[in-house]
Amino acid sequence: MKKILFFLTVLATVLGMQSCSNADEPQIAAVTQERDYEVVYVGDLSTPTTRANVDATQTSEQILKFKDQAAYDRTLASVKAMDGTARLEFFNKIGFDGAYTLLNKADEELDKAFDLAETTDSISGVAIIRECVEKYSGILTFNETDPSDVTPSLPFVDEKAELLGNKNGYVMVGDNLIAPKAAAPGPVYNGSFIKYGAEVKVKNGKYTSYFRLGRIGVNMAFQLETYRRILGIKKSDKNCCYDGNLEIYSNGKSEKAIIHNGKGDWKLYSLASAYTPRVNMKMTNFSSTRNNNNKVSKTITNILVK
Repeated sequence: MKKILFFLTVLATVLGMQSCSNADEPQIAAVTQERDYEVVYVGDLSTPTTRANVDATQTSEQILKFKDQAAYDRTLASVKAMDGTARLEFFNKIGFDGAYTLLNKADEELDKAFDLAETTDSISGVAIIRECVEKYSGILTFNETDPSDVTPSLPFVDEKAELLGNKNGYVMVGDNLIAPKAAAPGPVYNGSFIKYGAEVKVKNGKYTSYFRLGRIGVNMAFQLETYRRILGIKKSDKNCCYDGNLEIYSNGKSEKAIIHNGKGDWKLYSLASAYTPRVNMKMTNFSSTRNNNNKVSKTITNILVK
């Protein structure tokens, strides 16, 4: 965190010197809402053992209390089927300010600061970005290894808790307090992604989505990422997923991969050595969920295999 704030402070100083409807969305019926759950405060929970399982600093937080597991499952399925706008409307209607609304609020504040830096006042924009990072420090997490990356994240990785959990990821099912589960998002590989000189990109509004070819360990691999960047500061869209059809070929060998709702880094079956010294790549209909109809196709030849 200190690295991020230091990076933004230095950047702001340098800039100063240089410048001297959703009607079709599934809804939960009001009657079912009343039966299935209620919004309560952790400190008001009637079960002493439940309160004891939560840190004292969390007792003033809201939490969704579900009647039973079936009620929880029904609500989760309905909220999953909504788009982002419908989810915010739903949480606003029931008066619940949880993990989903917290992260959305931080995203919106940072995007507005990026807009200001890009279009009107770069100095003020960077200053507001710095203020946002400070504001949400300790509540949300930021990239500690890359001080230029100000993408906010929840302090847990649990898809269900990210939707229905409170700001700390907790929900109540019956009299049971459920903590967020620690789950790894997508595959975990030994070794980091090594980028080759080949990428396909598609721009949707202020964000650009990238496909990059490379390797992980001894295997061919690819990376999927979406972000916006201003003055060296980067903010990613971690919810973005990708589609496309990939083919790599060289030396009489080839491999095809269908990408559907993919994200992050993915290892292919082929060994990189099979394509040495150079490989060819064909990407067809690459798109992201920021705009599924905006598709890009590209062929790149003579890519150096590192």
